[in-house]
Amino acid sequence: MSTYVFDCETLVNYTVVGFKDVDNGEVTQIRRNEDRAAERLRQFLSQSDATFVGFNNKFFDDVIVAAFVAGRTEVEMKRIADDLIVNRLQPWDAARKYNLPHLGFDSVDLIQVAPSFVGLKAYGARMHMPLLQDMPIAHDAVITPEQRLTVDSYNANDLNTTEELLKRLDGELMLRVKMSKQYGVDLRSKSDSQMAEQAYITTMGLKRVENTIPKTITYTPPAFLKFKTPELQALLERTSRHVFDMNQATGHVILPDFLGAEVVTFRAGTYQLGVGGIHSTHDKSVCHVTGGDVITDIDAASFYPSIILECGFVPSGLGNKFVREYRKIYELRLAAKKAGDKITDATLKISLNGTFGKLASRWSVLYAPDLMLAVTLTGQFTLLMLIEWLEHLGATTLSANTDGLAVRYPRPLQADVERVVARFGQVSGFSFEFTPYRVLAMKDVNNYFAVKIDRKLKAKGIYAPLSLNKNATAQVCADAVGQWLATGTPLLETIRNASFEGFISARNVTGGGQQGGEYLGKVVRWYMSNELGLEPLRYVKNGNKVPKTEGARACMVLPLGKPADLDYTWYYREACKIAQACGCFDYLTPVEQHLIKTVKKEKRIANGK
Repeated sequence: MSTYVFDCETLVNYTVVGFKDVDNGEVTQIRRNEDRAAERLRQFLSQSDATFVGFNNKFFDDVIVAAFVAGRTEVEMKRIADDLIVNRLQPWDAARKYNLPHLGFDSVDLIQVAPSFVGLKAYGARMHMPLLQDMPIAHDAVITPEQRLTVDSYNANDLNTTEELLKRLDGELMLRVKMSKQYGVDLRSKSDSQMAEQAYITTMGLKRVENTIPKTITYTPPAFLKFKTPELQALLERTSRHVFDMNQATGHVILPDFLGAEVVTFRAGTYQLGVGGIHSTHDKSVCHVTGGDVITDIDAASFYPSIILECGFVPSGLGNKFVREYRKIYELRLAAKKAGDKITDATLKISLNGTFGKLASRWSVLYAPDLMLAVTLTGQFTLLMLIEWLEHLGATTLSANTDGLAVRYPRPLQADVERVVARFGQVSGFSFEFTPYRVLAMKDVNNYFAVKIDRKLKAKGIYAPLSLNKNATAQVCADAVGQWLATGTPLLETIRNASFEGFISARNVTGGGQQGGEYLGKVVRWYMSNELGLEPLRYVKNGNKVPKTEGARACMVLPLGKPADLDYTWYYREACKIAQACGCFDYLTPVEQHLIKTVKKEKRIANGK
């Protein structure tokens, strides 16, 4: 079986379709101005047992390829491309409007499989591709024969990026292949929630219809939810009496201020409730070290699936049949997990978690806003109830977020805490897992470092390791703080020994970015230089500075090693600032504390204060 990545470039007088064989690296480019081009493309796509992988190809490249094979001219294909991009013409509408053939070649689109709603260039930056490049010629330009090589080179670079993205998504695609076989429908180009939806369509025989958005919905809490504190009792009662209005344009529930905007105060903690789950607000810029106490996470296992199954919630539009199917998938996943079947476990986890994402979508066959509200509110009140139990015992809640808590308590209370959590699990029907920490250093509830007992590090949010989920932001600085907290490694030692990729930052720049008059692209990449007088990166459209690029040097082409002008002091200072943001200022050396104070003084002088 052959696998190719492919990509199309369309200009007024030039169209090229490029393919790269992922097994041998061979690149094939078929140009519309060449002899027998349409026939050659048709034959290439007709290879038996070949799969063609693109990025957003279902909505663009597949259509252009069909027009190419149908013999359309460059001008006609450019018109179709503009209709797709500018007018957002759907591919099925384009096929009818332009009388395009159905080629039937096996294609996979990575855009939904990838984790974020960003473009291919942004993924290229996140994967540290050697070259970041926008199309170097205006899309509506009439190009010269010499410029065709420039377009071909750009096309080849996009093929390399798509190939690397395909490799990074191999596990996700293998899961989709397995689920495709299980449900008898092609799920390879689907997101997690789309896969879950298709699974229910297949097993329950659901049909797509236009959903009716209810005018109002209500919440009936499960019987186990009971509070001892008058304030929390009143909050639960007020919520259960409230009639929630629905946004008729989006199909989403409208939260009242007492749940969405106001803060719930309980003892020393403050908490924000909402559709997205509970979030503590008292845990900003604080570092907790164990000492003689215990610091531990208490997480609810499979929290949202458990709420759906344990609390008797039946979605009004789907009925008990949905709950039975959901339970079947849940139990199969538990069995797979127990048996060590990681592929099945991961596949069914996608089905369970992806289902929840569709409950709030008015376009989904699984649309059930009443169930979505019931699950999220129950989750929040459940954690508040557990907080009440634990704090009555003598524990202090350090943080709370969606499906778990971080708490601190004297070590002699260990057995009592375990007993209370076990008892709470029996009452609520949920199971909880403990993860003890040596250190918990928090910027806020979503961004923190946690060092486990074995000194393994968990970094979350903006401090998490670089992945397809986030842009590069001088990762070496967060890595240095993490290693310092976990093992005591000096900040500067980690920074000095890091590879160059850790020093890179990148971001999307609307309208494109430039430095010193040189256009860079809509995704820009840079590192911090010690060369004086460098212009910051700027937006092309208004000349405004791209944030945090004062002293930066554009780096659209990766160097082979570390540049000689790499500003280690900037990265050292930035690591110190991260430590300070996480409540660790007092643990820094006097030199490191001075670094932070110096930059504050420089800013005051620059601002004339």
